[in-house]
Amino acid sequence: MAAWFVFVALIATAAAAPQYIFGLQGESCAATCGRQGLSCIPSVPTNNSADIFKKLGISCKANPMAWWAEDQPSVVVDPADPNYGECLGYMNVPSNVLCQGAFHSVRRVCYCGESVTGLPFFGTGYSGGMITTNETTIFAHVVEPGSYGVMDHLWTTLPAHGLDNAIFRYYLDGETTASIEFRPGLACGVGFGDDTAPWGIKWFGVGAGNGQGPAYTFNFNIPFQRSVRFTVQHTTSNLGGFYVIVRGMKNKRIQIGDVTLPSNARLQLQKFEGTVDPMEFVTVTNVTKGAGMHFMSTLAVTSGNLNFLEGCYRAYTPPSTTFPGIVLSTGTEDYFDSAWYFNAGEFRLPVSGFTHLKSNSSYVEWSAYRFHEMDPLTFTDGFQFVWRNGDMLDKHTGLKCYTQSDGAPAGAPTRSHVISYGWVYTW
Repeated sequence: MAAWFVFVALIATAAAAPQYIFGLQGESCAATCGRQGLSCIPSVPTNNSADIFKKLGISCKANPMAWWAEDQPSVVVDPADPNYGECLGYMNVPSNVLCQGAFHSVRRVCYCGESVTGLPFFGTGYSGGMITTNETTIFAHVVEPGSYGVMDHLWTTLPAHGLDNAIFRYYLDGETTASIEFRPGLACGVGFGDDTAPWGIKWFGVGAGNGQGPAYTFNFNIPFQRSVRFTVQHTTSNLGGFYVIVRGMKNKRIQIGDVTLPSNARLQLQKFEGTVDPMEFVTVTNVTKGAGMHFMSTLAVTSGNLNFLEGCYRAYTPPSTTFPGIVLSTGTEDYFDSAWYFNAGEFRLPVSGFTHLKSNSSYVEWSAYRFHEMDPLTFTDGFQFVWRNGDMLDKHTGLKCYTQSDGAPAGAPTRSHVISYGWVYTW
């Protein structure tokens, strides 16, 4: 493996003086400096010499062409790139180089300045760039000791339906596997790329779309104790015209309805995607022990008819509680604050929303969201939240939701493909 893949060096010329840092592949200098708790200086002095690479311990072939791209000076580390192994853009570097510039096949040489760990708020924007099949860090930040941070704003857009196959990740406190990973539409309560717009509530919304490219806003509070890293990736293509803004705040108090979360709270996104049989249960969130609060859920279902809506929601705390636990709804549409299979049509309201429906005689697509801000689901000894694909009637009374097996099906639910997002705070 070439040296530039494994060596991350920095040269400090004096205490608190600017320093050069070699970034990760596809990473902007805003993210590279941010991971060290430093500001990004939008200039990279090189004295028109490739020596800057040697001083960082980088072995590469000097290419004397003048600077031509915002991701330079840099080293090409992707073998598929025709300039693989070359150090680029160190000649005639402009006095102002975009900190947010990035390219998926290179590692940038960045010039980082003073500490930003004590800033009261923090963030970045990435304007009209690329989102690629390579996971790319857009933003990173470290807070000073004795403080904590909260990411509280995300906005993004991409032409047409490009965001349908985008994945965003938040890595918290040095995680190697992101505890929060999502598709932007589903994070905003919308399935199947439905870009009906404009609409919004305080937690999220769709400010543009209608077939021309959605703009998603996402304002969930994502706390971290020391560090955060935000990345983007596309599952199928390399696309231009990508925009994103992320922002957060130091020592922000998180208030969900009447519940004030402790400063050590963590937000988890628990997901399920798969095919389930009629009467099969789907676990939305599961916390085996400890305290917390179930915050929000999104459900997107593809099925043969609407009888999956007969499914009841049940909560168990502790998770070992016997069936049926606490019955939270007498049907799926009841949980999402509607009735009679959503006979009034789609809606997008502060507590709940019915965001998509496409159907014919043998096929249904449907999605909805619900928050538990007004009716908090808090727990102290673990928690499990479960939905069912259709449900059973008691053969004697006709009542639904209280029969686990050997009951009569309510309607004729079919096999369904289900995507579930469950957001839960723990502490």
